[in-house]
Amino acid sequence: MTSKNSFLASCRENHKRRVWVWIVAVLSQLLLYGGMMTIYLSRIRGVYANGGFKTPEAFKEGMCRAARDAIGFSDNLYGVIFLLSAIIGMQGFSYLFDRRKVDMYHSVPESKNRRFAVVYINGIVIYLAANLSGMVLGTVIAASQGAVNMDVLANAGLAFVWNLFLFLAFYHMMVLAVMLTGNRFVTVCAFLTFVLYEYGLQTQISALKRLFFTTYSEYYMGAEPKLSVIYDCTLHIWNIKNAQDAAEAAAIAMPIVAKWILIGTVFFCLSYLAYKKRPSEAAGSAIAFPFMKPVAKVAVAIPVALLAGMVVYDTSYQNELLQIVGMLAGGVIFCAAAEVLFDFDIRSVFRHLFSSGVAIVSILAIFCVFKWDVFGYDNYIPAQNKVESIAISADGYYDSYWDENRQYFEKSDFEKENMFLTDVPSVLALVDSARGADPEKMSDARSVQILYRLTSGREAARSIWVDYDDPGTEELLNRIFRTDAFKKGVFQGITDDASYANLVRITYTNGPARAVIPVEEAGRLREAWMKDMEQFDFTMVRHNRPCGILYFHYGGYNQRQWVVYDSFENTVSALKKLEAYYPMELDETDVESVTVTCYHNELEEQENPVDYGIQPRAVAETATWGDTDYTVSETFYEEEQIAQILPNIYSNWIDVPWGNYKEMDDNYSVEVVFKRDTAYPYDRDSYYFTYSFYAERVPEFVAEATAYTGE
Repeated sequence: MTSKNSFLASCRENHKRRVWVWIVAVLSQLLLYGGMMTIYLSRIRGVYANGGFKTPEAFKEGMCRAARDAIGFSDNLYGVIFLLSAIIGMQGFSYLFDRRKVDMYHSVPESKNRRFAVVYINGIVIYLAANLSGMVLGTVIAASQGAVNMDVLANAGLAFVWNLFLFLAFYHMMVLAVMLTGNRFVTVCAFLTFVLYEYGLQTQISALKRLFFTTYSEYYMGAEPKLSVIYDCTLHIWNIKNAQDAAEAAAIAMPIVAKWILIGTVFFCLSYLAYKKRPSEAAGSAIAFPFMKPVAKVAVAIPVALLAGMVVYDTSYQNELLQIVGMLAGGVIFCAAAEVLFDFDIRSVFRHLFSSGVAIVSILAIFCVFKWDVFGYDNYIPAQNKVESIAISADGYYDSYWDENRQYFEKSDFEKENMFLTDVPSVLALVDSARGADPEKMSDARSVQILYRLTSGREAARSIWVDYDDPGTEELLNRIFRTDAFKKGVFQGITDDASYANLVRITYTNGPARAVIPVEEAGRLREAWMKDMEQFDFTMVRHNRPCGILYFHYGGYNQRQWVVYDSFENTVSALKKLEAYYPMELDETDVESVTVTCYHNELEEQENPVDYGIQPRAVAETATWGDTDYTVSETFYEEEQIAQILPNIYSNWIDVPWGNYKEMDDNYSVEVVFKRDTAYPYDRDSYYFTYSFYAERVPEFVAEATAYTGE
């Protein structure tokens, strides 16, 4: 009992010396939670006052959602949690920075273990009390306005756990920083190093990969730090905030919290070990353990030097020699500055040259590894029997993807989750044919992203350049495109089930014409389109342009895009029966006028022969880009002339997946204006529609009318 009372007495005494920390922590949480709740609810009430909610129930739901955002997961809290962890952790053990205080504490008949436990536990108590007081205040404000339900409370409880272990992860980093250093400035530097080191080093390594590896890809596998707490909380907060309920949010948050617990435990153990081994004379010195000085110097010098080199590279118009100079200068300067900081003596600038040399050699070695691809990154092609399946993204198709909860997700994620190609030989042959290829020498260079799923469980991602005009490439892509696995991984309409309970409407468009189709026809249209997709391959989409697009709308921006071609007999037949199909080629009797604009790109190029991608300042200042306007426009009203133009143009309003850019003439643009009284169902929200001429199909009279005369 005496021991217990003594421990509690020590805790109370320690709290008295931390009054200002209490004030900062409690006030920050009260102001943050109270302020957020008041502002969020006020916004909802303002929307309601302006008629933004149709029913009281919708208003109630909006208020509860705002309350959930205010006391649940909020990125507004991260900065405050980060600062509180730093302040509480450093202030509690700040006596270790002062030799007199250390001697005084050591003279008190109290064990080092108890002293550590008192300060450590009190720091957590301060945060818990402050955070709970803020959450209680926010909940009371929400409850007073009827904005609390079980979902709000469940998210608040989950967010409390998330924020607590986020605080503990940063808190333990600061405690370790204190134990390894002897003054506040170096402690802050050490803390920031712990927080940012992996992220900073990963960023620089990724930059070198992008610079030197032609096959490097972040499309399927982003270069994500594995242990960076600050990266975790900023990366996943959006998905957690947009979860449908607390259970879904917990499924995302809890694995991350478990990782934070492990990270925090490691930092705590290291902190306690350092505390036990820390010599009393370390107070006031930069580093408490001398053996840590060269380690810290070399470890931090590497990312700092790589960053300096990359900054010089970017600002010098990609001068590789200057990049090397920048890296060496950055490494030398940092090593010298570190020695001065360690000893607080400018005369130490040239001390410990061996560790400085190790840092410089390491920096150059890392650069050489990437510059000359020492480990053969670009030459990597897995053995066929080592590949379980493949996901591939061939440049050319763009769409938006939505899950069943109307949440948007990236195209790469959809492909990764739905595409499992087992035709490994075709993909590996495509990769092998692209080895060492120069996109500058290709007729139509396209980037292809590849994800290898290996039998070992490992995944590897690469990027290659292929020529879409190459017959060999076309044959290999045909093999890939024909597979059901590829189609399922590209077109969400194929992976959708037959249920269309949430379908709002269906529309079909060929550019200007837009027909609305009853949602009851969804199943029939899908059946017809799926049957037509059996003929889908690269040759078909490469050498044919769509005749229209079917859109399945599920509310908001959530929609499915189904591309339709003239050869899709089943789909076209179904559309005709629904009186929704209109040919891509227009009828001159429906058109009021056609305005053709010729940009005369050839004259612009003659006047401006200089490549302005990378030029010295003197050249750029004397350039005369745009001094002469070569644009010529002509409007045609005669039906006979319009009839000669319409068969030679294609709508710019239709996406052309994997299309050939050279099929169209980029020197001309065409604006088609429809007659006001025509029965043609063009979208009345627009009075004109843009088209382009097919290459080498500009009528002679159009070319003559839009010729540049120099007047």
